[in-house]
Amino acid sequence: MEEDGFLEGTLKNLSALQLSHEIIFTDGGSTDATLAIARRYTNKIVIWDKPRRQTFGEAKNAGAALAKGEYLVFIDADVIIPEPDAFFKEMLSVFERKPTLVAMTVPLKPWIENHSLKDALFCAPLNFWYVISNNLFSYGNASGEFQMIRRSVFEDASGYREDLAGGEDTDMFNRLGKIGRTLSYWHLSVRHSCRRAHKTGWLRLYWMWARQGFSVLVRNRTAYKEWAVVR
Repeated sequence: MEEDGFLEGTLKNLSALQLSHEIIFTDGGSTDATLAIARRYTNKIVIWDKPRRQTFGEAKNAGAALAKGEYLVFIDADVIIPEPDAFFKEMLSVFERKPTLVAMTVPLKPWIENHSLKDALFCAPLNFWYVISNNLFSYGNASGEFQMIRRSVFEDASGYREDLAGGEDTDMFNRLGKIGRTLSYWHLSVRHSCRRAHKTGWLRLYWMWARQGFSVLVRNRTAYKEWAVVR
């Protein structure tokens, strides 16, 4: 995927983190400057070399296989974590206080640089749905922009499903919710570019998310043969 337009900002953001951490980057066959940018910040890089397109589940599992820590954090290449040290100290504190907690997500907000009222209005119901699903109904539900998972439970769940063209993020949290507690921690948030919504349109994207989630939940397979790359 051509991620170089977003990746530099994301990796710079993570490089400011003082807490003990690893940055692991998975590349699905980029042809631009993505790898060169990634190598400035980490030498833990997994490169996909098969002729077919890599699934998101395959990419995430490949990265997790290199990780050494007790917690795994999965983010997209266009996600910024405000004040990363304070952010992760608080997240770790919540995990330590709640031993039955297996995974957390947080609300999503648009990048400050391209913030618009439209983006804020459409992000709000999505965030509300995740809070209701995880915190009230104990039904694991989260998008792929940010997921933090206990490594031991991730392994118990056998990682992300690699056969899904999309929806592997929601499926992961759904399965984790059957093992332990999942939480949408509304006290914190991350920022993302909203690039798919800007390219596709918010209403159409909501429909695609709903169709994909329903298909994975009820039919155990994706509604789309391929989840289109958005640059």
